[in-house]
Order: sequence, then C-alpha cells, then structure tokens
Amino acid sequence: MNIYVQMASFNLIETEQLVLRPLSMSDDKDMFAYASQADNLVYVFPAHKDIAETRLAIALLFMKAPLGKWAIENKADQKMIGTLTFVKLDEKQRTAEIGYVLNQAYWGKGLMTEAVRTLTDISLTAFGLNYVDIVVDSKNLGSIKVAEKAGFRIADSYKALSPYTKVLRNFRRYRKGKHE
Repeated sequence: MNIYVQMASFNLIETEQLVLRPLSMSDDKDMFAYASQADNLVYVFPAHKDIAETRLAIALLFMKAPLGKWAIENKADQKMIGTLTFVKLDEKQRTAEIGYVLNQAYWGKGLMTEAVRTLTDISLTAFGLNYVDIVVDSKNLGSIKVAEKAGFRIADSYKALSPYTKVLRNFRRYRKGKHE
C-alpha cells in the first residue's frame, strides 16, 4: 500500500501519555510558548518574534501538506507541547528521517522518547519503512538521549553547515531498522 495512504490512516496516534495529531491554528499559543524561546530552539530553528510568525509556520509547514507531521499533545494538561515530523521521506528506498521539537517545560519526562518510539515502530511496521534516521547536533545531549532510549544506534558522524546559522557543526546520524 502507498505510504501516504498509510500515513493518512495514522493521522491520530494515541500513546500512554500523548496524542499525536494534526496541527491546527488553535495550536498557535501553545506553539508560540516554545517557538519564541531561543534557549528551547538552540539546535532547531530561530525563535519566532511574534504570534503571527507562529501562525505562518503552522499554515505553511504543517497545514499546507499535513501528512507525516504531528502535533504532540500532552494528555495530562491537553497542551500542544511540540511537533514530530518526517523531515525526509524516500518512498523508493522506504526510508525516513524524523525531526522533533519539545517545549522545554516538558523536557526530561520521557515524553519525546515515547513519541519517537511510537512513530518509529509504526513507521517500520505499518508504513513498511526499512529504517528511520534521526540527525542530531553532537552537542544536543537531550536529543542524543531520546534517540538512544528509543532504540536508535549511531550510523555515522559528519560535519555540515547548520541549516539556520550556516556554522559548521558536528552531527550524528542515528538509525533504527526493521530488524533491530
């Protein structure tokens, strides 16, 4: 079955503590709460200056083509606390790279690990992917822990320009395959 048809059937994913769901404009305040905090985004993207920038990001980056992009909603307080997306998807090779961001107020609680583990398991089974990658700045210890706790292993390390700062950085590619 086509991977996009499969993704459409998994647009709502429930875990023990989270709901992974499509983003909507009503998520603007929750997203702005973390997207406007530079210390929350050191390895991700530049901080949003105002709510209008957040609304534009929701419309263009998440709602325009929503498949493979999920809001992370915390069941305990029903807040949208981050996003989890397929940054790259190769239909032919049946591979993907996922990226994520989480509101700093929810760091260290195992929530992102739960989200990543769940999406990866679905990707390797229901979506039929051969492997899933996570690319992490080598200084981003929180994301390294998420990848390792979710069962990913280092595939390689390399230097590249950061997409936002254009500074040469060290990156690690973590990978989890079907049979791991």
